[in-house]
Amino acid sequence: MKSIYIKDKKFTGLPEPVCAAIGNFDGVHLGHQKLIEECKKHGYKSAVLTFYPHPSVFLKKIPNYPLVTPLEKKTDVISKMGIDYLIVVEFNEEIAAMPKEEFIEALHQMNIKACVCGYDFTFARKAEGNISDLAKEFEFYEIKKYVLGDVRVSTTYIRELLATGNIEEANKLLGRQFSIRGNVIYGLQNGRVLGFPTANIDYKNFFLPKNGVYFVNVIVDGEPYLGMANIGHNPTIEYQDKIRLEVNIFGLDEDIYGENIEVYFIKRIRDEKRFESKEDLLKQLKIDKAISLEYAGDLNYTK
Repeated sequence: MKSIYIKDKKFTGLPEPVCAAIGNFDGVHLGHQKLIEECKKHGYKSAVLTFYPHPSVFLKKIPNYPLVTPLEKKTDVISKMGIDYLIVVEFNEEIAAMPKEEFIEALHQMNIKACVCGYDFTFARKAEGNISDLAKEFEFYEIKKYVLGDVRVSTTYIRELLATGNIEEANKLLGRQFSIRGNVIYGLQNGRVLGFPTANIDYKNFFLPKNGVYFVNVIVDGEPYLGMANIGHNPTIEYQDKIRLEVNIFGLDEDIYGENIEVYFIKRIRDEKRFESKEDLLKQLKIDKAISLEYAGDLNYTK
């Protein structure tokens, strides 16, 4: 897959005509995957056109808008789907203010011959453009809402599931395990004192699930490990105002500061809570690990 980054409204043409799936695609969930697969079926090279930063940064005035799949993760997921081109348009005030006619002309300039969009897709200033406008200008393929069971699959709903800690249901709608990727940074090292050393993750603008303890899978230098992660404020020892993501990686006891690792969330164990003493906290950590290892039994985990 070739990635093309468009800045300052310089909509240079692709070397060959494409059928493009267009949208924000935060999460690249099962519904998004239907759009992306559709753009591979119509005789052109396939492309995904998306925007970064997320439009909410400008339209809703939310700086550092947390994402289910920031650009690097989104790129990885899409690349595994066999797409020829990923087109990333830098979203800013100018793009937000484009009239629909100018946006459509930009698509023509990029050598887009066919478009795939969701039934409710809108574009251009004040969302004045819709799929009927695109259908007049391009070969157009509309994807109806995607329902799994009796649930409409959407990024908004997946964010709600993550915010309530319902990891398993979120994973079903994503079609994969939700994950957070980041560099290991220095923390307080309280876990090491307790016998449960943790990797403190710089999660940047990843959307965080509800505070609590989770059974996780961790990829370190290409190798998979199981472990348990805590999201929260460390209320028992040295409360932290900023939410932290810390992972106790089973079977790994080496210095990985500075390494980029990825944490895949499998199951929620419990809420984060404040304990009366370090001893009580240690006792609970041992219980959490036992629960995690019980879950790991189905994965034939032996470390």
